[in-house]
Amino acid sequence: MTDDAKRPPGARQTPSIGEPPPHEHLDGFPVWHVHAGTVLCRVTTSGLGPWWFSSSAYGRFDLAPPRGTCYLADDEVGAMLEVLGPVNVVSPSWAARLSMWHLGLPRQCSAADTTVRAARGYGVTAELASITPYDLPQRWAAAFAAAGHQGVRYRVRHDPGGSRALALFGAAGERRWPRGRRQQVGPALLRRLAAEAGVRVAPLPAVTDIGEVWD
Repeated sequence: MTDDAKRPPGARQTPSIGEPPPHEHLDGFPVWHVHAGTVLCRVTTSGLGPWWFSSSAYGRFDLAPPRGTCYLADDEVGAMLEVLGPVNVVSPSWAARLSMWHLGLPRQCSAADTTVRAARGYGVTAELASITPYDLPQRWAAAFAAAGHQGVRYRVRHDPGGSRALALFGAAGERRWPRGRRQQVGPALLRRLAAEAGVRVAPLPAVTDIGEVWD
């Protein structure tokens, strides 16, 4: 009899990730060491600063006040796909409201790396970066923070190519750190989105503000 035959019916059709262990049991969890000065990308609505640490529970790995989480991606396309979510058509006028930031981390960060196979030994599966609602990922984020991790390394949910992101922990609210380089989202990046991710560019009716929610 195979292992599959021993499983109850439908077991593979339910989430396999469970509650995080007590934080003291996360000793030895794989770590991604991000050096100070490492440049990561973030998208905001034009006019807003980039170093915002959310504690609203709207983000996947939001910590509860007085702490919060700032979401950064390895590259521009990954950052845009997190903002777009499942949307596959972008209007140039909507995109023009967005700012792309290239931000250098002001200090070294040691983040729990959920993108490596060794994380499986602690109960982490790839579902941590895709499961909804966010209650369970937020409990994992709290456990990682309690264990001394300064963030979470994870795979971008809406990028099947597997780009990665960093959920950086810090004091909730705006941080006045160096803002790096800012540019308006324009035709060059939209062409990359079309070529690499099949996102079409076309005029659309006005849409509501996307806000600062990452997924």
